[in-house]
Parts: sequence; structure tokens; C-alpha cells
Amino acid sequence: AKCAALDLRRRMVESGRIDVDELKLRIDHGDDKGISQHDLDPTLAIERLYERRGKMFGVLVCEVPDNNHFYSGSSNLTSGDTVILKAYAGKLGGKWNLPGWSPIIGQVPESLPVFCRLRDDVTKLFDEIDASNKLNVSSSKEGSSLKKQRGTNEGKVKHLTKKRARLATLALDEVRRHQLVTNFRGDYFRPLINIYTRGPTKVPGGTGDCAAPKLLAEAARLGLRPTGIAEIFVGATGGMSTGKGDGELYD
Repeated sequence: AKCAALDLRRRMVESGRIDVDELKLRIDHGDDKGISQHDLDPTLAIERLYERRGKMFGVLVCEVPDNNHFYSGSSNLTSGDTVILKAYAGKLGGKWNLPGWSPIIGQVPESLPVFCRLRDDVTKLFDEIDASNKLNVSSSKEGSSLKKQRGTNEGKVKHLTKKRARLATLALDEVRRHQLVTNFRGDYFRPLINIYTRGPTKVPGGTGDCAAPKLLAEAARLGLRPTGIAEIFVGATGGMSTGKGDGELYD
């Protein structure tokens, strides 16, 4: 799995494209004449990961088990063959799902009406809080009457901040309600959050769109048997990725 992760990074860096495998597939199917620079998605250029901040990618090495109904009769794969799945954390090129990559668990958040309403409410609260904070800054330089108003605004900001946190939690709960996973026998579905049954630790915020859970969910859906997993960071360190370095492996 480590070798597969390193090879994925090598292909992307050498080609300059995150979608290198998908482009190669098009060429292998005779579509090379139809691919021009104009057709290439600029958001999937590898330089994006080095100009801004990098991203975690993952690979899952799997084996095709006996009696796999997904691949039987529809591909050249047979029992015992190796299949390598790949995934990225969060969005890539502004998209949750891309061809050739393991999809997020559940539904795209923007397709959920309740989530969209809560998201918009949270955005409005951000604007209100920002406006109140700016008023507090200007009030601190004025007379006593305005300073009193500043105290009122500070109380308002605390109230709005709590409300924003509550609505953000509800929005996340709505997304998680649709994140259903199955075991590797494929005999039941249950919410992803139900897997976290031990210890006091809360479910991490981006669990459903992290690379590793996406890979395992996709392997279960395809009826594959995982044999190894590894994640690799590609790109510039920064933002939420302050502790990760380009080319570093995580397994």
C-alpha cells in the first residue's frame, strides 16, 4: 500500500495533473485526439496543491474474492486479482466526487435541503458577528455612551456565536444522518456515527469525506477484500495541514 501511495504521488507530480489516471484512460480508449489544453480542468493541476495548501490522498489495495458479483462478467478481473482504490480528503477542484476516485460516504451535502438552509443561516450569522465586531472596534475609540453600546454589542456577539455553533452542529448532524455504511458481508446499513461506540471521543468533523473511510466504504460496496491501506500528503504545508509534509506517508 505504501508503494501504491508513493506511485500515485509520482504519477501526479510528473504529469502535473491530479487526474492523470483518468486522462490516461481516455487516451487508452482512443480519445487522445480529443484532449486539448482547453479541455483540462485547471483546478486539477498539481500546482494548485503547491501554490495554496496540500491534500491528503489515500490508496487501498484490495483482492477480488471468490464469488464477487460486482466484477463477474463485467471486467477482466477474476478471483485473486488485485484492485487498487484511491481517494482524496474533502473536496478536490471544488468537487466532492470525481470519476476514478472513491466517493464520499452518503450524499453530497449541497443536495440536502435541510443542510443548505442551516448552512445559509450560519453564513448570515458570520456576517452579523463580523459587523458587530467592527462596531466594537470603532466604539472603543469613542466616548462613554458608545463604550456602553460596545458592551451591549459584545453580549450580542456571544449570543450569536453560540447560536452559530448550535446551527453548525445541526447542519453536521443532518449530513451524518445520510452517511450510511455497510459491513464487508453487505448484510446491513447503519449510520457512520454508530461505528464510534467506544470511548468518549466525538466523531471527527470530516469523517465521512476523509480518504480512509471513503476507501473502506467503497471496498465494501464493491465486495472487495482489503489487504493494505496507506495515506500520503501531497503539496504545500499550510492551513489545517500544518503538521503534514509533502510526500509523507501515513498508514
